Amino acid sequence: MRLLLPFTFLVLFCSLQGAAQSGPGGVGNSSTNILWLDASFGVSAPTAGVTSWTDRSGAGNTVVQATAALQPLYMTNAINGYPTVFFDNDQTNPDWMSRADNATLEGMNGLTAFCVYQLATGTAAAAPRGIMSKRNGPDNQEAYAWFLYNGGGSGSTIQQYLDIDGTGNRISSSTSYSTGTAYINGFVYHGALPSNSSDQILYDGSTAVGNGAETSTSIPNYTSNLYIGSLRGHTGSGSNTSRFNGNISELIVFNYAMGSAQRLVVNNYLAAKYGSTLATGDLYVQDNPANGNYDHDVAGIGRASATDLQTVSRGTGLVEFSGATDLNNGEYFFWGHNNGATVLGGNSDFPSGLFGRWSREWRTSEVTSAGAATDVGSVDITFDLNGFNLIGATSYLRLLVDVNNNGVFADDVPIAGAIDLGGGRFQFTGVAALANGMRFTLGTTNPATLPIELLSFDAVQKEHTVELQWATASEQDNDRFTVERSADLQAWTAIGEVPGARNSSTTRWYQLVDAAPLLNTSYYRLRQVDTDGTSTLSAVRPVHFARRTLAIYPNPTDGHFTVVLPSANTRVHLVDLRGRAVEAEIQYMDQVARIRMEHISAGRYLVVLTTDGERITAPVDVHP
Repeated sequence: MRLLLPFTFLVLFCSLQGAAQSGPGGVGNSSTNILWLDASFGVSAPTAGVTSWTDRSGAGNTVVQATAALQPLYMTNAINGYPTVFFDNDQTNPDWMSRADNATLEGMNGLTAFCVYQLATGTAAAAPRGIMSKRNGPDNQEAYAWFLYNGGGSGSTIQQYLDIDGTGNRISSSTSYSTGTAYINGFVYHGALPSNSSDQILYDGSTAVGNGAETSTSIPNYTSNLYIGSLRGHTGSGSNTSRFNGNISELIVFNYAMGSAQRLVVNNYLAAKYGSTLATGDLYVQDNPANGNYDHDVAGIGRASATDLQTVSRGTGLVEFSGATDLNNGEYFFWGHNNGATVLGGNSDFPSGLFGRWSREWRTSEVTSAGAATDVGSVDITFDLNGFNLIGATSYLRLLVDVNNNGVFADDVPIAGAIDLGGGRFQFTGVAALANGMRFTLGTTNPATLPIELLSFDAVQKEHTVELQWATASEQDNDRFTVERSADLQAWTAIGEVPGARNSSTTRWYQLVDAAPLLNTSYYRLRQVDTDGTSTLSAVRPVHFARRTLAIYPNPTDGHFTVVLPSANTRVHLVDLRGRAVEAEIQYMDQVARIRMEHISAGRYLVVLTTDGERITAPVDVHP
């Protein structure tokens, strides 16, 4: 069948690992990007707790936590619609995750990191809040440690702190951070400049907020593990237990001292994704609502100097830019898309002579470091269409640019001349039509090319089920459809099949119901199978199925346990099996309640939540 479906995000990600500049924002790859924890990718939370968090960099540094009481929580729609991993500050069982000692995490003479986080309301300043640390304790196999702290004084100011090779040359930020606010922070360590006052630098986005000298010229090869959400070896006591307390959305680490151009690109990628505005260097503005929210898969190229530059970028998306002919110092070029479908059906805005165009559109920011429009010259644009099974595409692919920027492609002249680079990659060279703020997309003159026959594929949440719906415009040799489901975008399970029409030239609608959806986030994709056994995958559709059940852990418990709160106005109380109130200490945090039942008899009790006019009850077994 020639039902050429869009391939899934997972397939796309796997294909990027061997490509250059496939890291966040298009910076780096698995040889330089040694850790990339993204809460939107590879978080395994089979119940309430996160058991593993997949390293998206390709370096294999996935972090894990096998002990249920120490597992952080997976939170959906926490920062700008994106999920987070929530680390609590429980005095008895604070959350953390770790990666066993690995050679990729040390031994380098430079280190750069970025983190998007949000401290929970009520976080005490008098205890270090570990973002990440590779140490057994202070000056004990301590390769590096990055944390938030008030410096040990009595004040309430929370600052960034950084240790490299022990605590001897610790630096702190000049700025402070509030609870309940999302931040983009970072640091750079430059071991090739020992004792230089700027060889350790802390950042708020692109703004330097602290610097200091470091005598160590490299990160030592210590045997300590890497810990996330913990300043290892500094436990504190009581409410000052020294663990991170709040949400972490994304944590990125590179194994070299990154220049300002690459840092600016990564920061703009993060700012667009999480709805933040950088105090300085906020150059990609097409993510703003007034410009259409083109905030997906943002990447960029740019140049600060002849030795500080990023000239080829692709990131997590389909599009790579390279070969800018007039990229000067202080000039940058960014792009991001609107998350439109990579299908032709349902779109009528394209020039005459074309059969159709993608609904997915990209928009550019071509600016100076001060944000003024500029011109980086002509560029080469490469589309990775691996998985679309295109034959002879160089003759019919067309690049569409909204040259007059009027929001319409129909009045523009299509650009032909795509070059087949192999491996499903097609390049338009020497493109001079793009300018600051313009949109572009991909079209075709051939009705049997891009994945046009699949008009839609949707996963719709119902009260107790998830309904998978899809439609085709035409089919050829289509034997069947298989719906597959995953909890982590890695392991996929077939949950049902629907026969295809074999051959059809009219619109056909299909449906399959998942009667037992997974708790929390599930991912669905459609596998179309030809009569000869070959198959093609659709795009992935996520669904968060928040059934009205209680997430309680650990359960059974010794009397100390956590309840995930479905909303901010939820209240909790406990009763025995005869309905009598049970005395308990309840501590409400941003998204959880900590329960302490002191001097309680063993047995079963009921946790009762009142939220949004609804009463939810679940048992908890206590074994003191």
